[in-house]
Amino acid sequence: QFDTNDGGKIEAGLFTSQTKKVVIFAHGAIFNKESWYFLAEKLQKEGVSSLSINFRGYGNSKKGNTNKKSLDILGAVDFLKNKRYKNIVIVGGSMGGAAVLRALSTKTDSFIKKVVLLAPAGGDAIDSSSIKKLFVVSSSERLFSRVNTIYDNSSQPKKLKIFSGAFHAQHMFKAEYSNELITLILDFIKTD
Repeated sequence: QFDTNDGGKIEAGLFTSQTKKVVIFAHGAIFNKESWYFLAEKLQKEGVSSLSINFRGYGNSKKGNTNKKSLDILGAVDFLKNKRYKNIVIVGGSMGGAAVLRALSTKTDSFIKKVVLLAPAGGDAIDSSSIKKLFVVSSSERLFSRVNTIYDNSSQPKKLKIFSGAFHAQHMFKAEYSNELITLILDFIKTD
């Protein structure tokens, strides 16, 4: 568990490895921290640590005096910095992606090196040119235009991957291209 600056208490699964690179996983609205464990386990085997959070109101996570899920992301960053991680990657799907974007519009941090966003359900573009960005979306899904707008308005360096079909965010891991998506994300996280 870790605290947020509005008094929240967030539970998370921590997968440790030997390097100082770590990934924060932020789930979508119908998911939870366990929904990312399959990726966390793959990363752990390849020497990358991760922290998969339950947003406030999920599992045993408690909200503070606001409903801002972005504070859960910022709390996770502070928690990992206190554990001496210096290279942070944040992966968010749908609601989690929106929380990541809101967190980054509130406060960026030199320890955040990369962001992976699976069809973020809102939020502002990322202004930081020090953060490498990967946006992933399905061509026929309802948020396609919004994701493209956020991508277009975000600063370089950035990459956009469009898959066919209508799978939304973490549901994309159920699609026929699931292995390609997993490889794309893992390669983006692991390369410097």
